[in-house]
Amino acid sequence: MKRNIMLSLVIAAFVMSGCSSKAPEIDSGMVDAGLNGVNDGLQGTGVDSNIDRMSGMDSSSVSYGSEDERIAAIENELQAVYFGTDRYDISATESEKVDLDANVLNGSVASDLSANIEGNCDEWGTDEYNYALGLKRAKAMKDGLIAAGVDSARLSIISFGESKPLCDSHNAECWQQNRRADVKVMLP
Repeated sequence: MKRNIMLSLVIAAFVMSGCSSKAPEIDSGMVDAGLNGVNDGLQGTGVDSNIDRMSGMDSSSVSYGSEDERIAAIENELQAVYFGTDRYDISATESEKVDLDANVLNGSVASDLSANIEGNCDEWGTDEYNYALGLKRAKAMKDGLIAAGVDSARLSIISFGESKPLCDSHNAECWQQNRRADVKVMLP
C-alpha cells in the first residue's frame, strides 16, 4: 500500500515538474512555415465575413431551434489555432485566429456562454509530455482570448494530449493538424 502511494506521488511530481510556472507568451515574431498549408484551406471559405456577421448579430434577431443548434452555429465560426512542433507560443499568423475567436465569443450570440479550450498534440513524445504540452497550448490560447477581451471567468482549459487526433496518418502533414487548440462553447 505504501509503495502504491509513493509511486503515485513520484508520478504526480514528475508530471507537475514538466509544467512551466511562466505564463506562455504570444510570439508575434515567429512565423511557422509549416502552418501555411493549414491556413490555405480557409481562404475563400467566407470565414471572415461569417465571423464579422456573427460578432455583430443580435441574438434576439436570430432564431435557433435549440441551444445545441446555437452552440453548433457558434462553434462553426470558431477556428483552431495550430502550433509548431514542441511549441506552445502562438505565431503571428495564428494570433489573428485568436482575435477572430474572441470577436465571436464576445458577440451577442455567444456572450452568455462559457468556453472550454482543448489543447492537443501529435503522437510524438510521452503521454505525460503531451498532456503537459496540451495544457500549455490551451493556456496560451486562453491568455490570448483574455488579452483580446474575453472574460476569464467564461474560460476553462483541458488537455487531451495525443488522445484526440484529427488525423490518424503517420506523416508530417497529419501531425501538424493534431498540434492545435480548439475552443468548444457550452452553457455556463
